[in-house]
Amino acid sequence: MSPQALSHSTRRLGRISALALGCAMTLLAQAQNSPVASPAMGDGAAAQATVRKDSRATRSPTAKQHEAQLGAIRQAILQATIDRPTRVLSSAWIDDKGALHESAHFQSQAEVRGVRVLSYLQDEQDTPPQVSAEVLPWGWRAAQTKATECKAPPRPWRLPLVMQTRVDTGFTGAQQFASQSVMHWVDQSWTQHMQASVRWRAQKKSTPPDNTYLRALTGPSESPTGWTAELVLKPHAPAQEYSVRQAWNDLNKNAQDWRWTLTFTLGERHASEGPIEPRWQMEQVIRIDPQNASQNPSAWVQSLKEQLQLQMQAWVAQLDKRSACEPVQFHVRRTEADKLTLQGGTDSGLRAGDRVLLINPSHVPSQMLEPGATQHLALAQVVNVGRDRTELQQLAGPTLAAQGHWMALPL
Repeated sequence: MSPQALSHSTRRLGRISALALGCAMTLLAQAQNSPVASPAMGDGAAAQATVRKDSRATRSPTAKQHEAQLGAIRQAILQATIDRPTRVLSSAWIDDKGALHESAHFQSQAEVRGVRVLSYLQDEQDTPPQVSAEVLPWGWRAAQTKATECKAPPRPWRLPLVMQTRVDTGFTGAQQFASQSVMHWVDQSWTQHMQASVRWRAQKKSTPPDNTYLRALTGPSESPTGWTAELVLKPHAPAQEYSVRQAWNDLNKNAQDWRWTLTFTLGERHASEGPIEPRWQMEQVIRIDPQNASQNPSAWVQSLKEQLQLQMQAWVAQLDKRSACEPVQFHVRRTEADKLTLQGGTDSGLRAGDRVLLINPSHVPSQMLEPGATQHLALAQVVNVGRDRTELQQLAGPTLAAQGHWMALPL
């Protein structure tokens, strides 16, 4: 080999060696910059990934699911409201600048009776949950129709009904003892027959004494809110519509008979110290012969007890019948600890995990067609069922106002 060829081969070998050395340095730098995982660490990461995947598959419904379910319920109620007769109230006025303004309000003659969720939305599905909303016209309570039977709810929910009794002022002399006895028998009979009610669960409320000293001894008594029934005994009765036969019968009776009125009122109390907003009332005139009560008290007591037993039994049956087609609505309050509390306990039929729809009665359903009216609806879940109260956890929807009036419809 000539010296020129040897020099050329040497230079070529040097270039190849330099190129190989550069590639090796590049690979070493990449290896130093990338993290090195041991086989054991690689197996742990794979195991953690598998656990995370399994937890995603078995976890409870996400906030996205809850919002989707609430959105479907809103749409179903809105659609059901549109199907009912609607009244449009429009008004127009001219401001100080001469501009014409117009506004329109929509009032739907519908009542949300209940909402039942037929299926729930899953993460992998795009189909919204199937929701059915039943509506009833406002005049359903008073209308005398043949459709008196309603579909039974999926579970026998029972609304708490606070019971309070009161003897009105105006009883004098011997009437005071007799009136207290009558109210005592009424209270016993009502409590006994309310145990068989399929819609209500009676709760006793002790009325604070009228005497200031006795109230100081017993301490403050906060009036509960929610559904309330009040029985009041009054020392007078409305005038009778006399017929010839009635007038003849009254001639043979003692003119000194006591005619009292027993009034039953069912309503709602929205504030602890507020009045009862009545839904409906029933009255019964009680006639007492004071001479018979003093001469033969045992017979008088037995006869009056039987009369009151029959009357209370009839009132409880009528209460269940009138409320059979009414929506099951529990009162809800936000406590000082920012917790949602439903008024209803172990006898309400609610269980942990049940879901309820929170509504504002002032918006549903009369103003449901107003812009944004459905946005106040919220979805909650039963967390803990106590003796008289149930704790809720909100799942979707806006935060409830502390001073608002809210109702819960079981789903």
